Amino acid sequence: MTQHNDVISTAAMACSSTESNDSFQLYLPQQHCVPLVFDSPHSGMQLPDDFNTQASLQQLQTGWDAFIDELWAPATALGASVMAARVSRMYIDLNRAPDDIAPQMLDGSWPGVLNPTAYSQRGMGLLRQWSLPQMPMYSAPLSVAAVQQRIQRYYQPYHQRLRQLLEQRYQQFGAVWHINCHSMKSRGNAMNIDAGASRADIVVGNRDGQSADGRFTALVVDSFRALGYNVSLNYPYKGGYLTHCFANRNQHRHSIQIEINRQLYMDEANFCRHQGFTGLQQHLLQVSTILADYIRSQPVVKKGKHHD
Repeated sequence: MTQHNDVISTAAMACSSTESNDSFQLYLPQQHCVPLVFDSPHSGMQLPDDFNTQASLQQLQTGWDAFIDELWAPATALGASVMAARVSRMYIDLNRAPDDIAPQMLDGSWPGVLNPTAYSQRGMGLLRQWSLPQMPMYSAPLSVAAVQQRIQRYYQPYHQRLRQLLEQRYQQFGAVWHINCHSMKSRGNAMNIDAGASRADIVVGNRDGQSADGRFTALVVDSFRALGYNVSLNYPYKGGYLTHCFANRNQHRHSIQIEINRQLYMDEANFCRHQGFTGLQQHLLQVSTILADYIRSQPVVKKGKHHD
């Protein structure tokens, strides 16, 4: 593991630049760029001043993909890019459609058509209705102006920058691979489709084969299994809104979602890392290395040096 430890310890130095604003933190590789982009839309835990929630901090933390950006960050040393949300998904969920809003969440008429999905029906749309099952997030509906401000300040900058980054890589290389990164509770709750069930170590979602080439998906699954992890494909997570947004297999735009069981690396009750964190981070670097090598070997990828 010495080589991987060295890469992890120098990962921060491998970034030629970072971008940061209220919405996201973006880590870009220094050189030998590869069209592999990781994004973590639920890794933020910033709570804006106008977040007038009645939920406790502990309840809010249950929706936090804690440390996921740190776990994947060493991939920047391999030429990948890593983008991470800063704002809490309990304030606004960056992995939902901007119109995925339950009407009862609003105090007033929305200036457009709302399209609440099954996420909103379970209280987990763009705006979170419940912090945990039957625990309301707010004591009153939100004003339309307040919701629009959240979208403009936090949602749109994240989506616009991620789309721009993926398009830059696509134009450079003729193909791009996007990995949407998450963590999951070790057991589903009443707001999940697998309520009460214990979960696999890793869940890989490719929207039932629609969002990524089968060979790439199989490589991800097989790489984790070779490291001893229990892997599930498309259950209970198939891939969310961001995976849907940026995938087009016919154009060599591949997108998958990877969910990591929190019990592998953290104390779920106290929201802190445990002794498994470093080993998991090293394994994720091994998986990232396999994926980067695979991508570089693809005939559709334009060859030559590419720098930011």
